[in-house]
Amino acid sequence: MPPKSRPRPDAESVKHAVGWVKAELKRSGKHFARRETISNGNVVPHDQLFDPKRKAEFDNAPRIRRLSPQIYEAFLLNVAKGEKISQPFTVDDKNVFKDMGAPKMDEPTTAQLIRNAVQIVERQTAHKIVDGKIQKVGMVKMEFFTLMDDATPLSQDRIHAAFKLQFRAVLAREPSKEELTRFTAFFEKNVREAGRIAGVRYSLAAVFLLPEAVFRWELGAGMPDAQGRIRLMPREIAYSLAYALTDRPPNGALLADAEKGKLRTSEGVAEAVKRILDDPKIKVSRIPRFFREYFGYDKATEVFQDQKANPSHDPRILVDDTDRLIEYVLEKDRNVLRELLTTNKSFVSYKSAADLKKKRAAALAKFEADRKKNPDRFKNKKPQMAGKSVYLAYNLPDFPDAQPVELPTTERAGILTQPSWLAAYAKTDENHAILRGKWVRERLLGGVVPDLPITVDAQLPVSPDKTLRERMKVTEQAYCWKCHQFMNPVGVPFEMYDFLGAYRTKEVSHPVDASGGIDGIADKKLEGSVTNAVDMLKRLAESEKVEQVFVRHAFRYFLGRNETLGDGPSLQAAHRAYKESGGSMKALIVALLTSDSFLYRVPSVEGAKAP
Repeated sequence: MPPKSRPRPDAESVKHAVGWVKAELKRSGKHFARRETISNGNVVPHDQLFDPKRKAEFDNAPRIRRLSPQIYEAFLLNVAKGEKISQPFTVDDKNVFKDMGAPKMDEPTTAQLIRNAVQIVERQTAHKIVDGKIQKVGMVKMEFFTLMDDATPLSQDRIHAAFKLQFRAVLAREPSKEELTRFTAFFEKNVREAGRIAGVRYSLAAVFLLPEAVFRWELGAGMPDAQGRIRLMPREIAYSLAYALTDRPPNGALLADAEKGKLRTSEGVAEAVKRILDDPKIKVSRIPRFFREYFGYDKATEVFQDQKANPSHDPRILVDDTDRLIEYVLEKDRNVLRELLTTNKSFVSYKSAADLKKKRAAALAKFEADRKKNPDRFKNKKPQMAGKSVYLAYNLPDFPDAQPVELPTTERAGILTQPSWLAAYAKTDENHAILRGKWVRERLLGGVVPDLPITVDAQLPVSPDKTLRERMKVTEQAYCWKCHQFMNPVGVPFEMYDFLGAYRTKEVSHPVDASGGIDGIADKKLEGSVTNAVDMLKRLAESEKVEQVFVRHAFRYFLGRNETLGDGPSLQAAHRAYKESGGSMKALIVALLTSDSFLYRVPSVEGAKAP
């Protein structure tokens, strides 16, 4: 801004200047959105979002989203028919949910997309030359083969037939007249300059590189309504619904709904969503992935564990068990969040328990037989039991015969007491109460934990004779407590478990102190001291605010963006649907995917110009 002695710019000039600076920073990738990205929308005032009396401007802008790696992989399985193709896309690790990244397309990604397109088309046009004549190889379509054969004259009908087939395979639609004209000219030019075979292949490969084959369109069309909003086109809705629930493009029934205009009403969209959710033949892969990414328990496989110190520890088994527990809760679809936070049921190596029990019995029998033959040699030895740490992590004497098993209600309460989650938010050989507390503060209480200052060395003192709680005393200094006050009280209750998720009563010969507290949220029913993690989680599970925070996270996942104040009515309606349905996840998803936030966009205004 100019010095105080100089004239001040008017408001309009300031607006243009600020808009231009923001646009340039965003274009250069240096915009200041890190806090918003990491907090995933928690910076938006919670009370305002769920206040039915508050009105905020609906500001959901049109957008273009990049395909996720899972969608692209499924697309290749459908089109490439078994061809081994490299994945050009990577996940976005800056967000809790990996499908929220911006549609960036760098040179390596583009180069790989081109290589994949050419590779697939080479398979589509596979041939061999026998006695100077071209012959098909495999299941090559005649529409493609006739273009490759020099003995067959090129005609506009044959060219159009080939491109129509390719458009249906890649984009699930017919090409427009303008597209056929443009691709025909492109085809003729390629054949003329590169020869028949190369020209055909590069022309067909171009369909795979159309923006529609790489990006997801959520732009909308038509005249704005009284609120200045435009609705997504039926085909856009069909793709958005399919990609919200599955990793595959819309099936024939969903595309038919779009063609017949059934997706022009919220009732029609709701009917389509329910049909997908209730169809056992459709793999709604993105629903279980939501819970994986929300709870983050699959990170247990990323925490290094010393196999010599923990020879039978297998985090993959623990993750599978939690996957199955979530599936079990979703099958009942009642009070889903409460069950996930409080259930004492658990699956214990459910895929391999029976087999491991047999191996264990065989190993024990062999050990006893060997010890009888040579008692001196086996005097001080113990049998090696496969998978022992798995059932020990649940404080069980052996693998259960029936699953799920009910664990003591004083020891376990939901996903956050599953060994997979506890191991995911731990270190190689010790607990990490701060990470666990950060998770509770952000994903259950909807808080924002400030970023770690670059001047702080976030290391606890190394004192093997002290408990973690004792070593965490250093975080209670005034400068550190500004942030740790949000994490420590809700993190230390998990000290009733070790770093592998096993229940314990002692730590370095001291009785475990798992007491903590919930504060800083202005909810008298929720705030107060807690005796341990089970006590805390049961209290959290009864909170309406925790429910609402869960709805906010579901919104981010299924809509692929952070919420704004203008999304308040959609969030309120989704929470109401969840409550009125008795805590049904299906009802919550239907409400989100039929919301105005999902179906409508506000056309972008003219961008700020440079001053």
